[in-house]
Amino acid sequence: MEVRKRVRPEPFDWYSFDSLGNLTHLDALLPHGIQTVVELAGEDPVADIGTGDGDLAFLLESLGCKVVAMDWPGTNTNRMLGVNLMKRELGSSVEIREVDLDERFRLDGERFGLVCALGVLYHLKNPIYFLERLARHSRYCLIGTAILSARRKRDAIAYLTGDREFNNDPTNYWFFSESGVMRLLDRCGWDISHRYITGDARDRFFCLAESRFARTAQTIRLLDGWHRLEHDAWRWTGQEFGAVIENAERARYIVLRFRHVREGALSVLAHVNGEVLPAREFHGPGDYCYCEAISRAGKRNSIRVILSAAMEVGGRELGVIVMEGDGLRLVESAQF
Repeated sequence: MEVRKRVRPEPFDWYSFDSLGNLTHLDALLPHGIQTVVELAGEDPVADIGTGDGDLAFLLESLGCKVVAMDWPGTNTNRMLGVNLMKRELGSSVEIREVDLDERFRLDGERFGLVCALGVLYHLKNPIYFLERLARHSRYCLIGTAILSARRKRDAIAYLTGDREFNNDPTNYWFFSESGVMRLLDRCGWDISHRYITGDARDRFFCLAESRFARTAQTIRLLDGWHRLEHDAWRWTGQEFGAVIENAERARYIVLRFRHVREGALSVLAHVNGEVLPAREFHGPGDYCYCEAISRAGKRNSIRVILSAAMEVGGRELGVIVMEGDGLRLVESAQF
């Protein structure tokens, strides 16, 4: 990459491995190589987890994707100084996020079209939690991981390494056989559509997997107008906020459960798939429910909610409080 040649990072070094070397393997794995990633992501963001210096993330951005690059300073080679420098030099809009995957990380209200997790799996203390969490927040996942010797691939096994047994790297934990990776993905809610093994001296397993959860369960992706989740339970909205709800073809009503904390009247109206629904008025502080019939719902539904007023507190525009989970949803019956 031109930036690497032009900029000398100080007081750190660039990530030493060739992250874009995986493109050769993706060409062998996917029908249209890296372009398949763009096609599968569609309008949804892409997450590059274990981004290193962000080479893959910035490449995907150049191909038209909205990208979130995730890593953790404690295990990243240069404490994520490289990816931040690269972003500045490129004038990039990639969102860089510090996420400790060994903790019970959350992705509340987020939906990714595709997650790239290349060279990540064997660094995780809890790969089951990681893969289950991703299955609830992404439609597709691209996995690349070193695996155990091919002669042991018939057994679905996992090997826990010693502290510095592989590459003198204490962040290596689990190495799976080929069958082990496939069973792990299945148990975590993923169906493998394409897989490929490099077959070189040290076998590496690549696969594209589709989330069964994302394919069948009603899921929500929050758009603009939402503040961060608070106390793992609820979040403030702004005066106007949006969301995309998938897998709700049979829905006939929109339901918004919210808490109004201001004195006086509050008017709420919603747009669902472009249809403008009636405005309803709620008076004084309290817990309320806005419920209106909709004329049509589909696989993917666009939601927009507009409030008549909001308040300004600490530089934040605060509208109403919405509970996490079932605060906003599409339902089949008004009896909920």
